[in-house]
Amino acid sequence: MVDEINLVGNYKQKPLTYNDFHYGTDNEEKSIFDTAANDSNIEILNEQLEEVNSEQGVIKTGWNNFKELIGLGSSVEKCENYINQYKNGEITFEEASEKIAEFDSKQDSSLNLFTNIATSILAITAIGIATVATGGIGLGAAIAVGAAVGAAAKTGLKTLDRATNEVEGDAGNMKEIAKDALSGAVTGGIATATMGTAGGASCVKEAVKRCAITGAKTGAVSGAANYSIDCAFEKDKDFKFGELASATVSNAAAGATVGAVMGGANRYMRDAGILNAGCNLETMVKGNNDVVKDVAANSVCTSEYKILNDRIKSIAA
Repeated sequence: MVDEINLVGNYKQKPLTYNDFHYGTDNEEKSIFDTAANDSNIEILNEQLEEVNSEQGVIKTGWNNFKELIGLGSSVEKCENYINQYKNGEITFEEASEKIAEFDSKQDSSLNLFTNIATSILAITAIGIATVATGGIGLGAAIAVGAAVGAAAKTGLKTLDRATNEVEGDAGNMKEIAKDALSGAVTGGIATATMGTAGGASCVKEAVKRCAITGAKTGAVSGAANYSIDCAFEKDKDFKFGELASATVSNAAAGATVGAVMGGANRYMRDAGILNAGCNLETMVKGNNDVVKDVAANSVCTSEYKILNDRIKSIAA
């Protein structure tokens, strides 16, 4: 404290200011906070970051590299900067440690989000293939197939990431495998059930809209379910409504994007395929192929292709 004499001759203390902690020449001004960092705490922070780094498999590493490239979000590079900021007295030890822990948590969340998206896409694709191969598949069977594909997909992707990190024996962690299989089955089953309701759109624009809404619902339910499964499997993970909401919202946003892209692409390919087939059929009808004429004259098209169908029938008449 710096003392000064008041008007009645008594001493009083002035409040401390930032300048009171500086010493040295004007050109070499230093702060006592510059010496606050100690070697043991720095070592602890480095070990914490090293441990987090060792858990980064091929998927997490790729995402970290992308964030560093564009300078968005937390990354290893930023965590190293936090340690340097602690060394320079700019932030506290606790703040630096929390930033590293936050990076670790966000990497886990991102990995779950990526694998959920991939799981949904693979499950829906599998149902499409099964439908083409069998000529049709019931809702119950579709959900079962979606759940099976989802379980296999998420387990495989998460295991791949663990197998490529530096944690010994992490790839064979049976608790993680069981958790991934269960959450993958839930995601795959939900994606299959809800995406089926997006059909019947009359154009690409409507398909994008319908599938975006459906995808958002799928992602929200999947995100909430996956978070709940994590809490059930991890004894040291407390259920928090804030984290549940975050998982729900982030997965809903991802689901909306994936749904819109897949729905629009699917409808576009369907339109292109049928229109191309129609053109080929029209050409063959003009060539007086009696068999094709008969097929064209007796074919039944969906309402959105009625104009094309009527045109072909008029040519075949």
